[in-house]
Amino acid sequence: MKKYYFLLFTLLCFNLASYPQNDSLEVTRNQARKGLSELDEFAAEAIENIKEFFKGKNRRFGYKIGTDKHEKVIEKQNIPKNYISTKPIVGASQVDFRSFEIEKNINPELELKVTYPRITPTKGYVSFQVGDFNYKRYLNDLNSDNIEYIKLISSDSSYCVVQKYRLLPKRDLNRHFSFVLDHSGSMGDDRANLLQLGVFNAIKNNFKKDKNKDTYSIHKFDGEGNIKHLVTSKKIDEIKNALLPTNGLLGFGRSTAIKDALFQAVDSLCKDQTSDSKIIILFTDGFSNTDRNKLALSDIIRTAIDNNINIAPVGFGNYFDLDYLSKIAYYSGGNFYRVYHEDEFDQLFDNIITDIELSYEIEFSPCMFGEEIQVEIKTKGLEKPLVGSTFFSTPIKSGYTIDLNLLFTSGSAVVDEERYADELRQVTQVMRYRPDIRIIIEGHTDRVGGEKYNVDLSLKRARAIKRYFVNQGIADERIETNGLGWSMPAYPYTNNEKENSLNRRIEIRIK
Repeated sequence: MKKYYFLLFTLLCFNLASYPQNDSLEVTRNQARKGLSELDEFAAEAIENIKEFFKGKNRRFGYKIGTDKHEKVIEKQNIPKNYISTKPIVGASQVDFRSFEIEKNINPELELKVTYPRITPTKGYVSFQVGDFNYKRYLNDLNSDNIEYIKLISSDSSYCVVQKYRLLPKRDLNRHFSFVLDHSGSMGDDRANLLQLGVFNAIKNNFKKDKNKDTYSIHKFDGEGNIKHLVTSKKIDEIKNALLPTNGLLGFGRSTAIKDALFQAVDSLCKDQTSDSKIIILFTDGFSNTDRNKLALSDIIRTAIDNNINIAPVGFGNYFDLDYLSKIAYYSGGNFYRVYHEDEFDQLFDNIITDIELSYEIEFSPCMFGEEIQVEIKTKGLEKPLVGSTFFSTPIKSGYTIDLNLLFTSGSAVVDEERYADELRQVTQVMRYRPDIRIIIEGHTDRVGGEKYNVDLSLKRARAIKRYFVNQGIADERIETNGLGWSMPAYPYTNNEKENSLNRRIEIRIK
């Protein structure tokens, strides 16, 4: 039955896809390489922990697993002594980064967050921020020289270094922000009112800046199947009518079902065929204790990944499941936030949108196929080197490409098989693992030299690589070749230049 639900859900999202297609979150490489199945293992363990939680001294919550009793309001959250409340985001140069008054004897420290990956058939995109995420001070003077490397790392620890990428200038994207708001009984009417108002104020502030480009969705949920999609709109009046006047927990106030709410939000965003970036902002103050959806959490996150949907969870207070939300954030490529007081809601939601708008964005040519890999970035030229990563997927499906990192001697079509053994082996393994797929090897050049010369040379290089794969036992009929010369640049030329090394490439395309 689970497979049946997943098939329906995946088919719906695939058919409607838009392409042919605060605690700092730290996940070690070993954790990341467990893959999406880790989510299901962890969710099963969390359910057992929840049962124990409600059996013990925490009966004051008033909820009993398997009944329709409501959660009681958590009157007070215990704020840690070293907690720095949510502040407005400030941009700072490397020189001025530490020039401010510190609080609670906590010195600012540089960290790197890598978030919001997206994939198209020909390019990958990923965002990053460098700064202190407690004080909300971000470096604003970084450039491509501050990137030491970008790697794609597979679950077996093999990797490739991305050779072709660029730091994109700030640009206006069509974004879709989907707010998924916990209205379980533990929130209480007063906090629910402040939550609704905080979300509306953040949307209103962004509406003034986004030139009517962004779309907003609002969902409310508690538990036992009670989830409501209130609105999807670009019009501020329609958003206002859905959130104001605030109405507390009216129609809600029961238990908590995070997975059910995520299912609806992902399902809804799958229908968006126009937005460049789709982000779910999931707010909760508790544990997921009454999910009814039969899908595994990993299936929902996989569908989000496959449809370029990122999830940014917000944990409020002391009684939510930190690891559960952190793993959702990591595997879906979102940022993670934590606040302790309802007075922070306004600034929190404003910051979430601002974070996304201010992040540095990298466009790159993926160098590895893989459904469950990492994109890892390392910086240089700062007060210390920083490494960050997020989950990523380069689908092995029709139309998707990777850049095969091979360099040829000028004018030559001879493949240096020893030097590029790793790159060639990775593609060979994919072809063996997936005997059903066919590929096209495409040769590309920049504009230096004559057109016919470049077409001929790029075709010779593509055929040389095909010979390598055939010699490795891959059937000849599974591989086509094409020499495209300079006709399909992957990266723009500026000032009428003819040379751009990013356009000299060999691409492997799934047919």
